Amino acid sequence: MGAWKGHRGRRGEHPPPEPDVFETVPEGPDTVVLDRGRAAAATAPAHPDEYAVLVPFRPRRRGPGGSVEGREALDRHESAELERRYRERAARSPSAANSLALMLLERDEEDGADEAAELLRRAAEAGHRGAATNLGVLMHRQGRDDAASLWWHRAAEAGSRIAAYSLGALLLDQADAARASAGVGADAGAYHDLSGQGVYWLRNAAESGHVRAALTLGEFFELTGRPGAERWYRRAAEAGHPEAAYRLGRMGQERDDERAASTWFLRAASCGHVRAAVRLATSLERAGDTAEAIGWYRLAAEEGDAEGARALGFLLQDAGDVEGAVRWWQVAAEAGDGTAANALGAWFASLGSSSEAARWYERAAAAGECNGAFNLGLLHAEHEDASGAERWFRMAAYAGHGDAANALAGMLLERGDDEEARIWFARAAEAGSVDGSYNLGILHARGGLDDAAEVCWSRAAAAGHPDAALQMGLLLERRGDAEGAARAYETAARAERPTAAFRLGAMLADAGAVEQAERWYAVAADAGHVTAALRCGVLCARRGEDKPAARRFRVAAEAGSVSGAWNLALLHLRHGDSDGAEPWLTVAARGGHGRAALRLVVLALRRGDLADAEHWCGPAVAHGPAEVAARAQRLLDALRAESLAS
Repeated sequence: MGAWKGHRGRRGEHPPPEPDVFETVPEGPDTVVLDRGRAAAATAPAHPDEYAVLVPFRPRRRGPGGSVEGREALDRHESAELERRYRERAARSPSAANSLALMLLERDEEDGADEAAELLRRAAEAGHRGAATNLGVLMHRQGRDDAASLWWHRAAEAGSRIAAYSLGALLLDQADAARASAGVGADAGAYHDLSGQGVYWLRNAAESGHVRAALTLGEFFELTGRPGAERWYRRAAEAGHPEAAYRLGRMGQERDDERAASTWFLRAASCGHVRAAVRLATSLERAGDTAEAIGWYRLAAEEGDAEGARALGFLLQDAGDVEGAVRWWQVAAEAGDGTAANALGAWFASLGSSSEAARWYERAAAAGECNGAFNLGLLHAEHEDASGAERWFRMAAYAGHGDAANALAGMLLERGDDEEARIWFARAAEAGSVDGSYNLGILHARGGLDDAAEVCWSRAAAAGHPDAALQMGLLLERRGDAEGAARAYETAARAERPTAAFRLGAMLADAGAVEQAERWYAVAADAGHVTAALRCGVLCARRGEDKPAARRFRVAAEAGSVSGAWNLALLHLRHGDSDGAEPWLTVAARGGHGRAALRLVVLALRRGDLADAEHWCGPAVAHGPAEVAARAQRLLDALRAESLAS
């Protein structure tokens, strides 16, 4: 973009209909401008009535040498003198009659229009094609299109490209009106006849160098799906028309030719075409050229384009310029951009300003941005306003927001409305919410509809939902599809679902792949899966790796695993550390572990603490297993007998 970064070009939006153009004979070649887009004439033309004076509005300014009032008085004097001269010549000069008519029309006085029409008619009938063109413009402005068509036709046949363009454009408009009024299925003859004539005259004008005619032909061929649009757009673009260059850029994008598209967008944007600047910036952003993209987005934003301002805000946010991002989001939001309003709401929410966040979310929702309604629902839910949350979730859900439909279904499920919850989970799934698909699967599974649940979970798992992959693994494992279950478990395990890693480890262990099983047990254990930690510890202990085994058993025991406490106690006993074992045996015995209670009985007897031994016999008898309970009962009977004997 280079030197264009600071350029503020002319607004290049899709142009409004071309304003009616009057033709006139110039007073001198240096005072006239050729038909739209051409340079000032240096010499008198071969056909002077082809010229059109295009006087742009320029605000008057006070200068150091005079006042505005004095300049206006001089202009009035010159204008009056010019009118006098035209009136003297009008009766014998068609060119003077044409010029006088234009002066009268510029005054915009009601009585002047009738006189101007008569002057133009006399000049046109005398063979002045500029007057015929201008009379057509006047008739068109008065709503007399049949008369306009007649005079433009006369001028066009005399070689006026402006008249040819005006006549062609009018005929295309009439063709569209004929088709609309005839209705679907009606005879298309009138449409084809009028559009055919319109194309003929537009082609005539375009081939004579009328740039706007070439653009209009391109538009017609593009809209009707006929070949030739690109050729006419190219002719207009190469003549300097930015809208035509923009259309060529769009056509390049539609056939995935980004290089050609960017070339045309650059040409149009360099002429100030705002939409082209946005498209060019978007292409640059996709290509990773953020700095250039920011420059073109900024150009569009400074010209008042909401999309450019919004996109500029997001790029500035990514670059760390939050203040700049917020400023441009506000510009876009004030212009009615819902996405920018939603971004502002999220920013205020991150600052803890709920009231400002809600204000912008509401503006986003009012602009049709359903993310705004969804975020308002989340805001109300955060403040425990269930009715407000449901109202906004429902609004966003009806607009097709999948996550809002899922959130609404969750609220309905919580209050026991399972049937409506099922409907909204289904809508969420249809709108692409993977959480909605997963939750719908859960509801189907609760109802015993495993096949329906599988469809939902399969869809969600394919979209990357790890819990859906886990559910698919459990379902396939129950069916005996070990290979399918293992694939699903591995997908979920790699997404940090410890239960999936544990189930995969268990399947591998059952298949004899102990080394692979231990690897997945370790993954699950490191993520806090207690049973996996226990199994890792057992595998380590079997290899004589007591330190890592003790670490795993301790993690399990401290998480409440009775087996973990028992195994840790056994490691201490293996090393003759009764004192270290006893606290863990106590934990296990209190958790209902009969063997741990029996070991405590033995330890108590060794140190001669008969009361403690009798105390632990009870849990050993109560919790077993059978051989442990029988032995503990015999010890309890002996202890009681000894107690009675003493």
